[in-house]
Amino acid sequence: MPDISLPKDVRDAVLTELYRQIGELPWMMMPGRQKTRWYSEWIEDPSIGGELADYQTAEGMRVWLKDGPLKEYARAIEGVGPYARYTTRRLTPPSGFLRALLGQQWRVVPESIGEKPMHCLISNEITQRYVCWGGQRTYRDLLWAAINEAVRLRAVPLIVVYTFEGEQVQKSQQKQQEQLAEHCGVELMYVERRWKQHDPA
Repeated sequence: MPDISLPKDVRDAVLTELYRQIGELPWMMMPGRQKTRWYSEWIEDPSIGGELADYQTAEGMRVWLKDGPLKEYARAIEGVGPYARYTTRRLTPPSGFLRALLGQQWRVVPESIGEKPMHCLISNEITQRYVCWGGQRTYRDLLWAAINEAVRLRAVPLIVVYTFEGEQVQKSQQKQQEQLAEHCGVELMYVERRWKQHDPA
């Protein structure tokens, strides 16, 4: 990941403002083309690009934004990674949606939450299962991760595809995802994730 050598106070101020603005946008639901337009907005923004101008060119800023804080945003809103402290809102934890899907007897195994993709082990005191989750655009990565666990664990892995309020998975896409999951011997469920406010550190 490219990085810009910045004084800590400048870096913290830029990331805090950037994530504040992203938190006011439906960023996770935006198509790539629409997101790209925001890069130019932020480069022109005095509180973001203006602060970075002494340390990097406009093109360098664009690369840094794309491959740094914006690439990490999906993990940051899960409370994971070095950028998580800058978020103004986060997704509710996996324990909530997993119990809603599977029942109150299931618990997240302590220290089992990981990333790339987001995943964990869950247990009902009898069986442990591998679960991975992500937005609908990450389905290929989720399926690959689940298949790899299917050959290692006895219990059927679970893929959870999440959406946000106002977002839907197209029926044709859902049908294809379900067929792929069935063919590969993994379970697939869908859930709508909720936001909660978070005060940047």
